[in-house]
Amino acid sequence: FGLTYTNFEFSNFRSECADGRATVSLTVANSGARGGATVPQLYVGFASLKPALRQLRGFQKVQVAAGKTADVTFALDEKDWRYYDESLGNWVSAMAGGEEVTVSIGDSSADLKWHGVLSCGGSAMPISPL
Repeated sequence: FGLTYTNFEFSNFRSECADGRATVSLTVANSGARGGATVPQLYVGFASLKPALRQLRGFQKVQVAAGKTADVTFALDEKDWRYYDESLGNWVSAMAGGEEVTVSIGDSSADLKWHGVLSCGGSAMPISPL
């Protein structure tokens, strides 16, 4: 956790998904009296991994003036859906196998503000909150 002299709120989570690519967006609001910076982080998790570990797939530092908002967008593609399967000795694509991927967003892995399920199995599908 970094030191800040203001408060941030994450909201308006949304996504677009098609052909193995996705964008995940959110709005960051500075509800404090001072300007400041925060770093939203995006994690993915795969149900087939035991235990289902979260993996950091994106982060962005954003400066937000007091009382203002900023939109943050993360772009995900085929490489972000992959994990190493030790039993196969190879990288596996969760999306190609039709697996749903858990997406989590927060300002640290210990303080995740939102979780959803994303499936990009060839057609557009929005994130469904857990």
